[in-house]
Amino acid sequence: MHADVPAKEVMTREVCTASPEETLHVAAKKMIEFGVGSIVVVVGGEPKGIVTEKDILKIIAENKLPSEVRLEEIMSSPVITIQPKTSVREAAKIMLKKGIRRLPVIDGGKLVGIVTDTDILSISMDIGELIGLINEKTIEIIPEVMSGKCERCGRFAERLVEVNGMKLCEDCAESFED
Repeated sequence: MHADVPAKEVMTREVCTASPEETLHVAAKKMIEFGVGSIVVVVGGEPKGIVTEKDILKIIAENKLPSEVRLEEIMSSPVITIQPKTSVREAAKIMLKKGIRRLPVIDGGKLVGIVTDTDILSISMDIGELIGLINEKTIEIIPEVMSGKCERCGRFAERLVEVNGMKLCEDCAESFED
């Protein structure tokens, strides 16, 4: 993962939000509409808490009616937030340390987006794909130092061997030659 990518580059700008007085029933409907697993509880644009799928499961396990539970009763608060300029690497460290999967992004105290574990994974995948492209280019220049996906078994290998025009991992290359 590239350390210098700011959170604002990967965050979702349209955040599913609700007021503290809203019921869990209304909030769950919003979450379904947005296709998300959390809702940020805001007052005047400022995040005050967050309610996640886990919180909803606790209410169900307690056999409470979602239409009778207000978000302010179950939200995690204070909410852990980051700034738009916070690096994706730092966001990932915070998420790991705190055991959370979502980080609301605030600017001037106001909610401007949210970064999720999926957002971080997507940028990690993009960088991995870039490294793959660089490696493919390197293969053309320095054929003896190949790494990438084996064209026979599909596994990633640090070292690929070219056999009959195919790039194979060492295991597949040995069995191919037999």
